[in-house]
Amino acid sequence: MKLLKLDNSYQNMVFKVGDEMDFDKKIKDKNLIIYCSNNLEDFAYEFKEYYYKNIKNIKESLDITEEIKIIVALTDKIEEANFVYGKSSFSGFFTDTGAFAYISLNEDKTKEYMFKGLMHEIVHYLYKYYVYGAQKNRIVWADEGIAQLLSGQKDEFQDDSLFKEFVIKNIKDLQNFNLNTLDHKDKSFGNKNGYNLSYIAIKYLHDNFEKQKFLEIIKDENALKQLGTYIIDEIKNNFVIDKKQIK
Repeated sequence: MKLLKLDNSYQNMVFKVGDEMDFDKKIKDKNLIIYCSNNLEDFAYEFKEYYYKNIKNIKESLDITEEIKIIVALTDKIEEANFVYGKSSFSGFFTDTGAFAYISLNEDKTKEYMFKGLMHEIVHYLYKYYVYGAQKNRIVWADEGIAQLLSGQKDEFQDDSLFKEFVIKNIKDLQNFNLNTLDHKDKSFGNKNGYNLSYIAIKYLHDNFEKQKFLEIIKDENALKQLGTYIIDEIKNNFVIDKKQIK
């Protein structure tokens, strides 16, 4: 079967996935469609179960009440996935309908790691189209922080003592650090520890504000840009965000 080209323009990257792609299987129900190769059929069914166990909480966290149909495409054919980062057995990106990923089973990543990776991309999709707004400029650190927080990729840091250690380790040597300088296009995001810093910033916002205020902030492009200029220093200096600085 054929699946039309997936739009990933929001990533500001160029992935040569072709005008059409071939998939062996299509798993479909009311709110989720998964395209996959034969080798990934069992994985796809397991992910379907994982998705439905977690999507409700993610939508509630983002205050999304409407029903949304997600399309996930999975391939194990490396020739169809030259966006793969290094030699990773899992690489993915979000699309204008859900998520697309390259998956190589029986290698260095667990299924749970891959499930959370897929949910990470789905959170990107939900945040862009149903919370933040598709026409706004992407604030990369906020988007990546939200995706990590809600996908559960760093759930071990729900423990306060572990999170404190994580924060100190990642920001102790930073000064006057501007999160807005991080971008995927020039690889500064990965090279400058962008994922960890983004998670720290968003978790602080999430933990220190009521839900509705948090949602207001992550919908506001200007507020996020302002926060990006000082939030890491605030966390480093005080370890508790001064809420008065966020208007």
